Amino acid sequence: MVVAIPTGWWLRLQRDHASQPERWFAPGPMGHEPGRAVPPAGPAAFLTRHIGGLGSPAAAAWARHNGLTPALSFSHNLASVFPPSLFEKHPDYFPMVNGKRERPAEHSQSWNPELSGPDVAIYAAKVARDAFIAEPGRVSFALGVNDGLLYGESPELLAAVNPLRWFRERPDYSNLTFRFMNRAAEELSRSHPDKYLGALAYYWAENAPDFPVHPQVLPFLTADRSQGYDPAFWREEFSLQARWAKAGPRRLGLYDYLYGAGFVVPRLHPHLIAEHLRHARSVGFTDYYCEATPNWGIDGPMTWMVAQLLSDPNQNADALLGEYYERYFQESAVPMRRFFERCEEQWMRQPGHSYWLKHYRNDSQADLFPSAVGAELRHLLDAAGRLARRSKVQARVALVSDAFGVTERFVRMNETRARLSRETVTMRLAGPAGAELLGAYLDARHDFIRYSEETRARQPLAFSSILYQDFLRNDPTLAAVVALGVGVAGTLHAEADRQGGALQGRPEPGVADGVAFARAAAAGATTERLTDGGLEGACREERRIAGLPFGIALPGGWQSQVEPTRTHVGEVTTAAARSGAAGLRIGGAVNTTVFQWLPAKADRIYVATVQARGHVTASNAVYLMFGWLDAQGRHLGKPPAARLPDGAWPDWVQLQQGARAPAGTAWVGIGVHLQNQMTGDWAEFDDFSLREAALVR
Repeated sequence: MVVAIPTGWWLRLQRDHASQPERWFAPGPMGHEPGRAVPPAGPAAFLTRHIGGLGSPAAAAWARHNGLTPALSFSHNLASVFPPSLFEKHPDYFPMVNGKRERPAEHSQSWNPELSGPDVAIYAAKVARDAFIAEPGRVSFALGVNDGLLYGESPELLAAVNPLRWFRERPDYSNLTFRFMNRAAEELSRSHPDKYLGALAYYWAENAPDFPVHPQVLPFLTADRSQGYDPAFWREEFSLQARWAKAGPRRLGLYDYLYGAGFVVPRLHPHLIAEHLRHARSVGFTDYYCEATPNWGIDGPMTWMVAQLLSDPNQNADALLGEYYERYFQESAVPMRRFFERCEEQWMRQPGHSYWLKHYRNDSQADLFPSAVGAELRHLLDAAGRLARRSKVQARVALVSDAFGVTERFVRMNETRARLSRETVTMRLAGPAGAELLGAYLDARHDFIRYSEETRARQPLAFSSILYQDFLRNDPTLAAVVALGVGVAGTLHAEADRQGGALQGRPEPGVADGVAFARAAAAGATTERLTDGGLEGACREERRIAGLPFGIALPGGWQSQVEPTRTHVGEVTTAAARSGAAGLRIGGAVNTTVFQWLPAKADRIYVATVQARGHVTASNAVYLMFGWLDAQGRHLGKPPAARLPDGAWPDWVQLQQGARAPAGTAWVGIGVHLQNQMTGDWAEFDDFSLREAALVR
């Protein structure tokens, strides 16, 4: 996702970096390494060079010393240009759905204005003109599309997007988007022929349009270039860059995703980025922006190298990396270089097709660094530590070593969780061996949380943040406890103590809630709450907008949300039934949710199950989900989820998840959520259940 530009932040970067001769390799005291001066930006340099997520004072200083600049204005901004308050006077500026103009919710980014309307473009140009008059030094004004997929379906818009085209398996709305931009730029050129309207060539508008783009439109082409491990994607990306270079704008921007944030494993692909920057600059791209928010402990070389290449993309990547390792890690350079090269090899060797932001905020990233590879990498870090003699080198090696310790513990947790999940969904978990496996998972989970929190406190540069809710929400604890609890007649704590305390004293809610639910089930004190868990009722028509499926035809109280793709299939069909006459089949999903909301009471335990089968590629997420709403419809926290493990599941297995409703709960939502299904992936679901448990003392 593209982030909005916080304009006040850039003011800290205004000082001329040419007056700062040092070339820093990392932010912070131990990163300052004087010597080679930053070369002045030459004719091959990108005109603006911005790496996002460098907000601390040390990182801002690092940016200055490494030749970075403020960013241009180009990102998501149409929600600000067309605020909902404008609806009363100009409803025609807003999207039409089912023959009616829709007023967006305040602060919503899930929609776009009526881009087909000439008056809409003229109004956007007026807002931009006012900004240029107020700030004569401003170079560009942002008209980037909102970060949402609702464009509407007015007759004018349908005429602009039909016949429907596809690009990267998504609807291609580039002609619609850049015709709007052209109209706005033409209007602006009457008064400000030297200014630019920043735009996003993003998601449904990545492709170059069929017509020339106005010279004053400044598009930033977005792509996840880390996916260049896939040769087909890489060829397509270079072809797309070449087409955009011929499209007509005077200036062209690149937008990269160099995270950082959202990963707890090394995401290194420096040679891909070097090749991409060299190619893009050679064909005519002029400006650069990336989202990074680096994890300096495991990403440092790539962030630094990109900063150098932005001033001269024709520099040799291996020579730059050699300088980094030899001058930053000094006597430990050889094993540290091999460590980072080995991390890059793991990224480049990953299996499967590419897709946008693959592994981002996804457990699947752990699969890239299995324990055997982690042991090899740890050996290199230990060798580097033994070679480090000077205190500053010891500190630099320790930063990487401590940060990679988080990766190791995340991988160990994920591998243990996968074993526990497989035993649980196939209902083979029982007895002392099952309790031992659950205990091993809980130990690994505790160790990951404890160590990562301690590391971030001790080494604040190691990770920008760790999104625990993403990496811990897949939690088989409750399902495992319920399975074990049935086997020991609701006396799980006593049984665990007899087995050596494998579960004794666990603070996780899943343990206590699982025990409470097992006791309630044994006492017959649970009630089914779900309406039509077998999907047997008559189906309502699916939600479609502009001919695209935004939903699935479902019965009764079931609802759905679908991101349209060329390959998406979602249907209730007899072929997917486990019992009765109907079941749900989903394939080709990028982001699809099927769910139901029901009245709920705080402090009750709700446990959901669903029968599932299918084929799951490693990075494909198939979840049984939970959610809570208060009486005003506001979300309350993020409950755990149950993930169908990777692999082939031709026979039905059971996903189970539950939790105690928090204070203020008025509604409980359950359903299934699927992301990034690959070619050959599919999932079928039937016999949903949601049971409410009265507490048994």
